[in-house]
Amino acid sequence: MNIKRTIIFIILVTIYSSNVNAQFAVTFKNAKHNYSINLPKNLEVTEFPETNNADTMIAKNNDGSEFIVLTKFDNLYKGINGSQLSPKSFMPDLKAKFKNVELIETYGMDISGEPALFMKVDFKNEEMDGVVSQFLLIRGEKIYIIRIVSKKENYDKFSSEISGYIFTFQFFESSNKNFYKNDIYNFIIYFPAGWSFDKGTFPVQAYNSKGSSIYIEVLKSFDYEGMTSNDIEEDVMIEALKTKFTNISLVGKKKYIIDGHPVLMLKYKWIQVSGGKNEGIFVIHYYLIKKNLMFIIQGMIKDNGLKDDEKLIEQALQSFQFIK
Repeated sequence: MNIKRTIIFIILVTIYSSNVNAQFAVTFKNAKHNYSINLPKNLEVTEFPETNNADTMIAKNNDGSEFIVLTKFDNLYKGINGSQLSPKSFMPDLKAKFKNVELIETYGMDISGEPALFMKVDFKNEEMDGVVSQFLLIRGEKIYIIRIVSKKENYDKFSSEISGYIFTFQFFESSNKNFYKNDIYNFIIYFPAGWSFDKGTFPVQAYNSKGSSIYIEVLKSFDYEGMTSNDIEEDVMIEALKTKFTNISLVGKKKYIIDGHPVLMLKYKWIQVSGGKNEGIFVIHYYLIKKNLMFIIQGMIKDNGLKDDEKLIEQALQSFQFIK
């Protein structure tokens, strides 16, 4: 198959334009607490204390792994946001529920335009040797906890399948601000809050005031039939770029599973000469193949310490889902 020529075309277009079946998403809405979130269709959903009046939603898969959204009201949260939360404050609650708990990772991030705290802990009790990861954000006097609970041997697989759905969490009044839906290629994606884009165009580009951007394009070819992104040769991609750009080099790569499909990420550093000055730009390509379509999601950020934007681009990628 003539994949090399097609890939060269993809790379040039995207730069200059500044073995599993998909688990189709369903939307869970909670009117009581004013949020919605997409879920894989194959999860079994239970609401507590009752349906349509839930403080806790638990979506469980067939190996017992759980994806949970729980909401608590406390006037102690009045006037603060997720960036002010400390993981130490939540360790007693985790210890009470899961027993022997050890904090493994924590950092700040953004969900639905709100600052959020991420925590990951290992735990061990009579029932399970497992992992909990959770995202905590505050709106008004409520704390929203988005949590994954799984056995250690199942955690990596389940978290990779569910991670993109986390970033579809939206408060109702803000749900239209960064949601992009394409009815031709049947996908949705959530761009970072505050980024500008035109809902009526495709290919589509979202961008912010700092010069970072996300660009999405789809190419159609029968050459892609039977392929996944695992079949893309990284050397071909690099070679294709270097035939056109002498100041570009591969600086990172990663593989994901997004909505049940393998995704290849290749990250390049491009030295662009402008006005007699060298400017470093990171170009991040994500490739996903479905049937005879290749989806290219490209992120671009300047080499000036905009690591937060790189995280936001990755979160957008993880929110990508097919709707048919």
